[in-house]
Amino acid sequence: MDTIKVLLADDHPLIREGFRSLLGRNENFNLVGEAENGEEMVRMAIALSPDIILTDITMPLLNGIEAMTRIRKQNESIRFIILTMHEEREYVVDALRAGAHGYMLKNVGAEELEKAIVTVQRGGKYFSSAIANVLAESVVKSTQEELADITPREKEVLVMVANGHSTKQIADALHISIRTVETHRINMLKKMKVNNSAELIRKCIEMQII
Repeated sequence: MDTIKVLLADDHPLIREGFRSLLGRNENFNLVGEAENGEEMVRMAIALSPDIILTDITMPLLNGIEAMTRIRKQNESIRFIILTMHEEREYVVDALRAGAHGYMLKNVGAEELEKAIVTVQRGGKYFSSAIANVLAESVVKSTQEELADITPREKEVLVMVANGHSTKQIADALHISIRTVETHRINMLKKMKVNNSAELIRKCIEMQII
């Protein structure tokens, strides 16, 4: 395996020292630089072009997520692993939206850190078990919110659409106008974040709405 160039970003010297020691145990890793704030992380990333950046979220001048966003605009090939004490859903979601490829807590051991770096370098994603649980809970929460947002009338229309009924047949059966049926259908497309009736039906079956 080719040597993986790693840039480490954290504002605490002792934390950097600890991860420097962990990385130094593997000859396949090359620690090319250490940044102590977000702005330095951006400058070093552009200058050094590391393969992987290990970054905290909370840092002076510029936080890790903002720094990551700026770097990605300059170099999309760099991959990011968040190393933080923040395990709250909001932090995890924000990091993923910004383009993080991995998310781990700072109590990670050497073996798992090595596995994460190699996995992400090879194009995969890596999340520690605690973060994987957060993501799973996030999916469940989003699903529950979507389910709660579908009204009983919309569900009636949805079931009839799934059974192959035309807009006119649905309107006649439910004693509503064709325009009202179309309004319900459009509302459901927006709520379920899909583009057409086929995608709507498939997603609702997967979510066991129908």
